[in-house]
Amino acid sequence: MTQPERLAAEYFDGVSARPLHVEARIDGDTLCIQPPEGDPKRVPLRRVRWPERQRHGARVAHLPDGTSLHCADAMAFDTWARHAGLGESWVVKAQQSWRWTAAGVAMLLVLCGVLYQWGLPWGARAALAFVPARVDRELGDIAMRSIRDEGLVSPTALPPGQQQRLRAAWSRAVANAGPAGVTIDLHFHKSKLGPNAFALPGGHVVLTDEMVALVEGREDVLIGVLAHEAGHVRHRHGMRMLAQTTLLGGITSIAFGDFSGLLAAAPALLGHLAYSRDFEREADGDAIALLQANGIPPAVMATMFERLRAHQRKEGMPDLPIALGSHPPDEERIARFRDAAAVR
Repeated sequence: MTQPERLAAEYFDGVSARPLHVEARIDGDTLCIQPPEGDPKRVPLRRVRWPERQRHGARVAHLPDGTSLHCADAMAFDTWARHAGLGESWVVKAQQSWRWTAAGVAMLLVLCGVLYQWGLPWGARAALAFVPARVDRELGDIAMRSIRDEGLVSPTALPPGQQQRLRAAWSRAVANAGPAGVTIDLHFHKSKLGPNAFALPGGHVVLTDEMVALVEGREDVLIGVLAHEAGHVRHRHGMRMLAQTTLLGGITSIAFGDFSGLLAAAPALLGHLAYSRDFEREADGDAIALLQANGIPPAVMATMFERLRAHQRKEGMPDLPIALGSHPPDEERIARFRDAAAVR
């Protein structure tokens, strides 16, 4: 095959929309653009912004003075460039290879998985290290007021004497646990949420009347429930969740922009569910430790799970699979509590 020394192209001078038909050739380290009449235009090769090879479309080389060289015949341009010794970067070559493209996609997926699994939690912990504990309390106070204002909870119907006994039992349990004990601000409430207990940043823990009734006031079980919620407080799970959700939301906004609010929110929702399961397991570990420190068999917590499950079935509530629930499966948690022995 003879070397195509000259390339038929169109030259745009940046002033007129009408192209000038020219011939282009390479002379050493210079691009020469020869018009039909007159002297050729000479441009150092290193100052030309050469187009990347693609499957379709015209080739456009941009010159430093704002003018450009166009070639509608992409194959002719690529052949001329190759014979002229205009090499391609490895990036361009990789883009043209389905194997390199597939490998790049696979590496990107692996990187996203690593960042999702370990990067976000690490980033949240690092950011939270600079947030003082008083911020937890302020956010917890706001959340507690909001829960009350929205009517999710109402004043408790538990007798004052029972409230006092439960508070005293919890105080003794914390004292027996030693330095690992956590101080919480315990609230008793009726609730539209049914049998439940939850922790807010800063130490607010709500124990519902319905939960007390569900376990028939058993102090050993309720101590385990409160120990679990205190674990959330000690590990700052609420603040960590907020930080992780904020980071994940920022990343999805960068990735998806305003293309779809639902699409951008989906990864943040999935992240919330997965990280919640990790936090629940961590809080369960704290509950086991406190129960053991008080000589209470952690297996007593199985009572709560069994009664909660019976309550859900009675109320017609479905048992959610792990992919849709923020807690680990009941079977996993029951087995963990039953396998943990009491220690005196």
